[in-house]
Amino acid sequence: MAARSFATLALFCTGLSLTGCEVAPSHVYSADIDDALARKHYKTMCVGLDMKDDDVRRYATERFETLAEFEPPDPEGIEAGRECVCDHIKNEDGLVDMAVAEGLKSSSREDMVGCLANAVAEPGLPNKKDAVGALSRTTAKAARDTLDRIAKGSDDAEVRIIAIDAIAGDPAYKATLLELATTADAPELRAAATKGLHPFKDDGSVIDALVKLAESDSDGTVRGTALQALKTAGAAQADAMICQAMMQDESPDVRQRAVLAFRGTKRPEAIQCLRERALTEEESGSVRSALLTTLGSSPSDDAAKVLCDAIPQWVKWYSVDDMPDQVPGADIIKAQNDRDWQNSYACVQKAYARKGGFSCYGQRYVGWWFQELGGSGFVPKCPPKYPD
Repeated sequence: MAARSFATLALFCTGLSLTGCEVAPSHVYSADIDDALARKHYKTMCVGLDMKDDDVRRYATERFETLAEFEPPDPEGIEAGRECVCDHIKNEDGLVDMAVAEGLKSSSREDMVGCLANAVAEPGLPNKKDAVGALSRTTAKAARDTLDRIAKGSDDAEVRIIAIDAIAGDPAYKATLLELATTADAPELRAAATKGLHPFKDDGSVIDALVKLAESDSDGTVRGTALQALKTAGAAQADAMICQAMMQDESPDVRQRAVLAFRGTKRPEAIQCLRERALTEEESGSVRSALLTTLGSSPSDDAAKVLCDAIPQWVKWYSVDDMPDQVPGADIIKAQNDRDWQNSYACVQKAYARKGGFSCYGQRYVGWWFQELGGSGFVPKCPPKYPD
């Protein structure tokens, strides 16, 4: 009797308007969701959020989310979508349903995103990291306010960094970024917040904070990030601080970041600073690699000349126990040749003339390159670094 009544009802519904009667099925696919949307069958669309297939749940959420964009607006559909999506934000295991959360990507719907934000804010949420990441990809203010609270909260640093990255550069949360950059106990939080301050280039309080961080923060990553932020913000004191850092900072990470801050530069002051750094011995291979990259990226002929002039000293300093192409950041002739091959012969010839001050490996390196470039250099045999 029940089956007959259902069939009679379904047959009866076919004679009514699209929205006059709806019999929701127990299973739907993406195509069924599109058909239901066209018919304004919102209960059928909601069935999509009960499916095991992640793609179907994601798609149903996306289609519900777009209802607010329809003209003329459909208040019934908007409310039905909000109710269905909010009811399905968390699954039966107490986790945020990531398919539903991803369906809200780029959404500005305060009603739907607000439900996701409330779920994400719950203490002890098992999949909080992934859920915070999904929330950060929405655009509603409810999301940003929740992310602001998470950034300042007691969650683990990794979760808080995701939230910090999401509010970075937003004037509404500048105070949070400043507070975290200058007072957070964990250096990774200070670094993330410091990076998020770089868009505030015309704000004196931000510039002052960045200068202080670059000069005196106890962590090298924070100091380096502050230097980069100052450079990006176009702060007047940035160049002088970068030069000082690349020459004097105790952290290789800071020196590397300082060098890389001048990538692509053609300003004489910056090139002179890079020259001083290149002609001063550097123990860190990462900093040396940054120098070769930065000088090679500059369109200035003076930068190319630095590479040429530094060859003899680099071979003497960094080719003591092995060939430079086996020493991190030591293969300066290749870098010079890649940047300015027209002058490579003269540069290597000048270095070859000073080969008496090089180790066997240095002599072999310079001699091999001189031969490659057409010279008559001698290439000695050197003992293997790791003899049998």
